[in-house]
Amino acid sequence: MPTIPIFSSQLVVTTIVQSIEALGFPNIAGRVFSREQAQARQEANLKVNTTKLYTQGLKNLEQQELHPAIQYFTATIKLNPQFAPAYNDRGVARYRLGHTQSAIEDLTTAIELNPYRAKYYSNRGFMLTRLKDYTAAIADYNSALMLNPNLAQAYFNRGSIRLQMENCLAALADFESAIRLNRDFAKAYFNRGLTRYKLREVQGAFEDFQKAAGLFKQQGKMDCYQDAVAKLRKLWY
Repeated sequence: MPTIPIFSSQLVVTTIVQSIEALGFPNIAGRVFSREQAQARQEANLKVNTTKLYTQGLKNLEQQELHPAIQYFTATIKLNPQFAPAYNDRGVARYRLGHTQSAIEDLTTAIELNPYRAKYYSNRGFMLTRLKDYTAAIADYNSALMLNPNLAQAYFNRGSIRLQMENCLAALADFESAIRLNRDFAKAYFNRGLTRYKLREVQGAFEDFQKAAGLFKQQGKMDCYQDAVAKLRKLWY
């Protein structure tokens, strides 16, 4: 019988396959794959459970059920300590209950876990403003606007701080940015009117109060409307 030639490439493949089987590598590969599957399942379950707890917390927060919201956000954090949104929203709930310091601590943790979310800085800046820590609040708004320069509310809040600190030119620039991003931002017109009045731009202040009054009335904010009308009367007479 003639001998069937074995080409070198066939010989190499045959030898490799046989060597792996002899050493038991298929069993090792199976165990590794099994561990990877188990880890993947564990991560998937963690994600599902985290989402369930966090979503329920958000529902409670939306309905102003603040204590249950905090409980769900805390449970989320215990399950997944690296989940930054839960710290942010627990901080919001705590702030609404008047626990400003612990709320700021939560926002600080959220920022440490994810320093690229503008709203975390904006939320902490708002809370720091209530503690009259204006320098730190402005720094947070600066960070928020660097990450997202389209936040009308952040410009307005920073401008309001600057107005209170008598930095009128910087405040004016912030209110103008807020208005550019949101043409119906009644409070921004009102505060720009206050700023212009301080800068002795009386005509510009009158126009801003007039615009603010119209928007407040249209939006059903009658107390704010009356404030704007009072400013107009003061300028008119």
